[in-house]
Amino acid sequence: GEPPNPARPPAGCAFHPRCPHAEARCGTEPPELAAAAPEHAVACHLVAEDRLP
Repeated sequence: GEPPNPARPPAGCAFHPRCPHAEARCGTEPPELAAAAPEHAVACHLVAEDRLP
C-alpha cells in the first residue's frame, strides 16, 4: 500500500491501506489511543480490543 499522505490522509486509521490486519471499519472509523504497554500507547482497534493476532 501507499504510505499515508499528510496533505490528504485516508479516512479512518492512517495505516489501514498498508496494515495486514486491517478490517473494514479501519477504513472509516479512526481508532482511539490505547495503552499497549507501560509508557507505550497505540491507536489501533485490534490492540484496544486485545485481538491483535
